[in-house]
Amino acid sequence: MTESVAFLSPVGRLVQGSLYKGSTTDADGNALVIKSGPNAGRPRVDYFFALAIPKGNEAHWNQTEWGQKIWNVGQRSYPNGQANAPTFAWKVTDGDSQIPNRAGRRPCDREGFPGHWVLAFSSGYAPKIFDSNGTMPLVEPDMVKLGYYIQVSGTIAGNGSTQQPGVFLNHSMVAHSGYGPEIVVGPDPRSVGFGQAPLPAGASAVPVGGMATPAAPAAPAAPAAPMVPQVVPQTAPQVVQPHPQFLTPAAAPPAPPMPVAAPPRPARVMLPAANGATYEQMIGAGWTDALLVQHGMMAP
Repeated sequence: MTESVAFLSPVGRLVQGSLYKGSTTDADGNALVIKSGPNAGRPRVDYFFALAIPKGNEAHWNQTEWGQKIWNVGQRSYPNGQANAPTFAWKVTDGDSQIPNRAGRRPCDREGFPGHWVLAFSSGYAPKIFDSNGTMPLVEPDMVKLGYYIQVSGTIAGNGSTQQPGVFLNHSMVAHSGYGPEIVVGPDPRSVGFGQAPLPAGASAVPVGGMATPAAPAAPAAPAAPMVPQVVPQTAPQVVQPHPQFLTPAAAPPAPPMPVAAPPRPARVMLPAANGATYEQMIGAGWTDALLVQHGMMAP
């Protein structure tokens, strides 16, 4: 029966793989399948990641406390000496090694590898992720990124293979121990030269093509003609003139109000979302103050 030993790693840096995304193919692009048992041949998913543990004064990883546990499981799982072969799969890589892997990449050229022992963990299930002391689950997707520091809880077991003997480092839980410089996989989009090519004819830095020019407001409907009441002629009343001594002089008309100066027109402050266009250019393109403020192109 295959031995399985509980394992808790030191705090190290996440330098490869993902805590969240599984893979259905191997490094050569071949589909992953279950190799033995009643489900042999069925597709499987592998959640792989690598942990870089800083080296100390030891000459070999098996001289560390954690390394001794892995070494002992490998020796007990293959008592006939297979564990002493150079091809035995220990799942521990010397990060300073200059020997290329099957893909032609040297460990010493990988970010985060030099100066470390790199442990390869895998499982058919994504690990459960917690804070540094394991008291609170961290469920936000992709919260722990490549380059961050983690601690891994899992098991060590012999892989049971006679063709490729070795051990498995199976993860089950991960603690997010600290932040580190994020490791970017693939080319950095800031270094490929975006934004340096001139715009071709017809292109605009202002989003006028993807948004219809606001239509002019419709003219208000003409008001209906007022109803004119019919006037029934009546006999004009007899006007009685007052006696001259009761006449009063006509009051002078009130003076017109003093004109009030209009408040100064506030300056229009264009924001970076306008991509350098001036207020006059945007108004000429059919935009209004309200639309510019709504789309974050002008300060309110």
